[in-house]
Amino acid sequence: CPESPLRMEVQQIVRERSGASTWLQCAIGFVVGIIGVVAIASLLGARADSQAPELGVGMTLARNPAGSIAAMRPSLSGAERDAWVADVRLRKRDRQAEKSRMHNKAIRSAVRTRTKKALRAIEENKKAGISSESDLQATDKLISEAYKEIDKSVQKGIFKQNTGARQKSRIATWRKKLLIESGLYTPAEAVEAQATA
Repeated sequence: CPESPLRMEVQQIVRERSGASTWLQCAIGFVVGIIGVVAIASLLGARADSQAPELGVGMTLARNPAGSIAAMRPSLSGAERDAWVADVRLRKRDRQAEKSRMHNKAIRSAVRTRTKKALRAIEENKKAGISSESDLQATDKLISEAYKEIDKSVQKGIFKQNTGARQKSRIATWRKKLLIESGLYTPAEAVEAQATA
């Protein structure tokens, strides 16, 4: 098997630089390997016959009309092909599931953020003290935004209906407690208890 002129040149350079470091020798070997792979690929692409060469392990080189190597595709038959297609479909399902998970995560985060903003506004009003319900206009706007985000997430199926109702009830309960503590609202049970007493 005669040696190629390129390989002989590389070996000569390596001999001349015998004092060179090991990494340089490794790099030169790597380049020689890459050149060899490219040479083999060009030889295979230049073959005149129209049949694709068999590479073993069930792989075939596919050619485009010009005769060069276009892509590698599995040459499977029957059950092997069905298993390969099923695997592709599973990978697609995994990609779709991941995309859906990230979308749902963003919506859940938006719901939590809106809810926290509404509850924080109620807490600030509680500390500052309110004299009338008109003092709660900014808070009511934040509550409305939180309700809207919760309703959208329930409608899209990200939260179950009971979860959405529970979160909305929590916000409403905080608002109602604020009004009771401020003396702006008296529950019906308390009014009946005062009337009977």
